[in-house]
Amino acid sequence: MMISPKQLDDRVALDETLADRARRGSGGAFAALVTRHRDAVYAIARNMCPTLRDTEEVLQQAFLSAWRELGSVPAGANFTTWLYGIAMKAALTQPQRDRRGPPTSLESFLPAFDRAGRLAASGGPLTPRRQPSEPGKITGLLREALECIDDQARGAFVLHHLLQLPVDEAAVILEISPADVRRDAHRALLMLGGFLDQL
Repeated sequence: MMISPKQLDDRVALDETLADRARRGSGGAFAALVTRHRDAVYAIARNMCPTLRDTEEVLQQAFLSAWRELGSVPAGANFTTWLYGIAMKAALTQPQRDRRGPPTSLESFLPAFDRAGRLAASGGPLTPRRQPSEPGKITGLLREALECIDDQARGAFVLHHLLQLPVDEAAVILEISPADVRRDAHRALLMLGGFLDQL
């Protein structure tokens, strides 16, 4: 379902009204913001963290930090962009991330091109896919595959493709250029597509 510009404006205005009330001490207004944005913050945490426990810790840390820092939201900043930035930073600095083994890369799943710039023949996208016997298993495999993508590309993929944020908003959250968001999100999409083609 597409959101009209008016609906988007209404959502932003409601967020700003609730954030203003929360800054003045309204716990109820902040609770309403948490309710409105919990699913998106959870999606960021879940797709950036390796375990459910890490996800829950990041979710709590993101909202706790947002409550503490609410008074320091930059003038003119979009509340959602600011909140998602806090969630992304919390996920990327999660202490558990340091305990993971050496990173595996999905770079080998990127399409190859010959010297003329044509897609090189491979068993990639044109190969028919096997149908998985257990759909839940694919979700687990995809989550593991997503963990094998570098943080910046994964962050761009999560924000732009999963949360469907505009490129400019994702760029502000990740503190990179819109061109880098497009490149990294597309790169992640290609790697995941290549991975799926091999199943």
